[in-house]
Amino acid sequence: MKSLLQSLVAGKGEFVVDEKPEKVFLSRDEEPQALTDLIGSVMLENERLQDLNEELQRRSQQPVEIEKFVRSILPTLDSFDWVLGLARGFQASEEIDNWLKSIESIYYRLLKVLENYGLFQLKTIGKKVDLNLHEVVEYRPSSEHPNDFVIGERQKGYVFRGRLLRDAKVVVAYNEEGQRRP
Repeated sequence: MKSLLQSLVAGKGEFVVDEKPEKVFLSRDEEPQALTDLIGSVMLENERLQDLNEELQRRSQQPVEIEKFVRSILPTLDSFDWVLGLARGFQASEEIDNWLKSIESIYYRLLKVLENYGLFQLKTIGKKVDLNLHEVVEYRPSSEHPNDFVIGERQKGYVFRGRLLRDAKVVVAYNEEGQRRP
């Protein structure tokens, strides 16, 4: 390549190719076996790439399936919350306490498994209301809580893999004294 450039720069006008040309076609004397081997390997590689493409498409659909599953399990989590809240309202006894500890253990293990897949409960109580995460179902007058802070939760909210899956239904404090502050 240098000799070609040097010839052109020197103004000789000659083209000298000092590289061996690449073989493109087989001559009549050569065996076609190398060509058929090459075609066979290209076909196998093409099949492998098609299988890989199908696998990638199948995997790209899995997050949708996982999200459907997670959405379908939310009512079960709500039922656990309801039952546990109801049980905590009963008069304390050894039987109720043992039963409650067992159910709580199952519930928290289930939550831990779901957290490993990316589902997290919103922490709302004691936080300032955020209408992007909370659906206010009740305003309650309160002199002991700051204005616009969540004081109760009717239904838990969830985030799945960084996206809001369900708003939390919350009770928010209304404090007239807090309204007057600048």
